[in-house]
Amino acid sequence: MSKIPLSRDFKITPSTVNAAGTALDVYGLLLSDNELLPVGKVSEFTSAADVGAALGTTSKEYLATSLYMSGYDNSTVRPGAVLFGRLVRKDPVAGWLLSGSFKGVKISALQGVTGTITLMLDGASKTSTSLNLSAVTSFTDAAAAIGTAFGSGVEVDWLPVQSRFIIRSATTGANSEVSQAVPGAAATALKLTADTAATVSPGAIATSITDTMAAIVNQNQDWVMTASLVDLTDEEKEELCAWVSASTNRYAYSMYDTSEDATVANNESCFVQSVVIANGYENVFPVYGSYLYAVLALAYSASLNFNRTNGRVSYKFRAFSGIAPNVTDNATAAALESNGYNFYGAYGQNKTLANYVSDGAITGKFLWLDSFISQVWINANLVAAFANLFTNNSSYAFNAGGYASISAAVIDVATNAINFGAIRAGVTLDQAQINIVNDAVGTDISNVLYTQGWFFFIPQQTGASRTERSLDGAIFYYVDGQLIQSIDMTSTNIL
Repeated sequence: MSKIPLSRDFKITPSTVNAAGTALDVYGLLLSDNELLPVGKVSEFTSAADVGAALGTTSKEYLATSLYMSGYDNSTVRPGAVLFGRLVRKDPVAGWLLSGSFKGVKISALQGVTGTITLMLDGASKTSTSLNLSAVTSFTDAAAAIGTAFGSGVEVDWLPVQSRFIIRSATTGANSEVSQAVPGAAATALKLTADTAATVSPGAIATSITDTMAAIVNQNQDWVMTASLVDLTDEEKEELCAWVSASTNRYAYSMYDTSEDATVANNESCFVQSVVIANGYENVFPVYGSYLYAVLALAYSASLNFNRTNGRVSYKFRAFSGIAPNVTDNATAAALESNGYNFYGAYGQNKTLANYVSDGAITGKFLWLDSFISQVWINANLVAAFANLFTNNSSYAFNAGGYASISAAVIDVATNAINFGAIRAGVTLDQAQINIVNDAVGTDISNVLYTQGWFFFIPQQTGASRTERSLDGAIFYYVDGQLIQSIDMTSTNIL
């Protein structure tokens, strides 16, 4: 069900102050062209087993979900769900009806089925001839008999992995349709009705990445990162890069690249440099390797424990069970880092060995994946706090009392962010950063930022703002603090 976005009334624009010189489930969204994922619907699964039952245990979807649901090693929480969005990339697809499951059911249970089945086919009512399954000896035979009863216009198959019948329209495109069947003895016995858990997918023409993502967001916004299980063309990858870049720092794309161009140091011809960086696309998380390596960023994000004290950990140094490192030498690692790619490395020195991902860099102003995830989480919670405040049967005036109430709504969000580690107190800011913030606020808030890590600023409101009942120009300043990811030091022997 579509929703009016709360950002219509509570708009939070992410921003950063760069150093000199330098109420949300964070689920992952996987893009797939698997026929058994309904078109136009965001499919949600809560376990790899459920994905395997629906799509098969040899499918990319199952392999990716198995890795995703495991999270990173030693994480205190695991992803609660995975989302799938259906891609229709090139050719139009047919509408279909998928029966409820017959797992564990013997064919003898269907041999007594007789009667007709009525459903909508391509916009018109379609009734089968009288069906009699007394002679069938397999579910495949039953599918053939159902197809014969309907005649032209449909294709009926038995899916042994899923233990379901599928009835496809013989046409493709936007007018292709097979509805759930009208309840009746035969339709119910064959689990082709809504009450017997039959599902449908409409036909569709090829749909652009941009339109696909817009439709997904219109249905479900309970995710932050997306990755494709399909080998997208460079043009499609660029379109997805452009889409996340235009998402106001709300969504990110874990983009995998298997090209050897990525392993050539400082290579202006690799995809990240020639397309992503050259066009200034933000919120792109480049990954060297197959789609499985792209899934690691989604697994990490969905395994962050926002309720844990110091639950914020960097992407770098995380290890993942079920997948082997794909970079084992220093030259390749250095080349990938020079081009902006993340990877899964096998590290070792002396007798110390460790496998972990690196480097955690994301394109755009937030620089690092944990910083990006943190700001999405903070802003989502600010929206939730304001929505709760304004729907609590109270009103707030353009005066000190009203501003105090609005400011108070921010406190819980800031407190939780401090506990998680998204906001840090005790960080000494560069003078350039202090100047930028102080100039914007009109007073020195550097000590407040140092001691508490955040400051909520409401500027003087104009008459026009009051007339429009819009509190304009408020800024939530917070100190990210960053995380230590490397050490460069000297060891001195005092003789």
